Amino acid sequence: MKSINLVALAVFGTTALTGCGVEQGEVQDDASSLEAPAQEFTSPFEDASKDSVPSVALDGRAAAAAEGVRGMAASPGLMGLASSWYSGSVAAGATQHWYWNNSSLTSAYSVGLSPTGASTTSGCRFEVTRTWDVQQYGGEREFHFSIKNIGSIACGTNILLASRERTSTWATGGIDVGASKSWTWNNANPLTATHIVGLSPSGSTSANPCQLEVTRTWYAQQPGGEREFKFTVKNIGAIACQGDVQLAVVTSANSSWSTGSLSPGASGSWVWNNANPLDRVYAPGLSPAGALGTTPCQLEVTKSSYQQVIDSDGTTERKYYFTVQNVGSLTCSGTLLLNYL
Repeated sequence: MKSINLVALAVFGTTALTGCGVEQGEVQDDASSLEAPAQEFTSPFEDASKDSVPSVALDGRAAAAAEGVRGMAASPGLMGLASSWYSGSVAAGATQHWYWNNSSLTSAYSVGLSPTGASTTSGCRFEVTRTWDVQQYGGEREFHFSIKNIGSIACGTNILLASRERTSTWATGGIDVGASKSWTWNNANPLTATHIVGLSPSGSTSANPCQLEVTRTWYAQQPGGEREFKFTVKNIGAIACQGDVQLAVVTSANSSWSTGSLSPGASGSWVWNNANPLDRVYAPGLSPAGALGTTPCQLEVTKSSYQQVIDSDGTTERKYYFTVQNVGSLTCSGTLLLNYL
């Protein structure tokens, strides 16, 4: 099966997103400033349900080069992507573990997917289940991620690796094995921007790399109106170590709309149809509203996935699914920001 035709994508990327839309209820079956964060705190919301990943890691840079994407693999920033390559066929329910070696020490990375291989009766659907950063002995940074076929048929996906240079950075300080630290980025402006977090770990030894993972990100609105971006970092390796946060801001807007009112613990799900161009990597964010008294409004994008379907007229279509949850204690709403890298 062939990967995305990169030349064609360069042309299609200029096409307007005519016909794209949002439908509520289509739920999945189931020079950077060296600023310190305004506040460090302990998170009560850490997700311990992450999928395990295969022990054998696949080399993304080698896969891209083998497909002839050498220019992109060697020149990050071409077409807005660091690189792109094909996963090969993945069984329904199976997971792949990929890494991108010699990663930039000052960038945040994000992974998009363009599935391929849908049948007329079953879509091809993938999600990114985890992302984390590794420092090998000697100083090399690797960006790792896992993808999972969450559909019902064996198929594959074009993997879209995007990066964004940091706008702010600071040190995590030491983090013990298995421990987590969380931060709040105050005044997360403009209100239309989304945020992605990368990590440049340090402290690896000849016996063990330093491995740090961003386990969750979410947004809060304080009663005075201030928006905050919050995130949690966990040491998932075998040695205590530290790292530098690479915080990037994304302002390229695809669309935005209201989440509607969500009670504490409740979720809302949407699908973005005709998710074109096919090399677009989405970076959804939230601007919560409705903080009251001393209680903030807190919203989180908890899940997202990409699907290829074959429509009734025989054409293929990519869809982007995502779920927003109210992770606070107050009924409130917000604006969902469908931004992209």
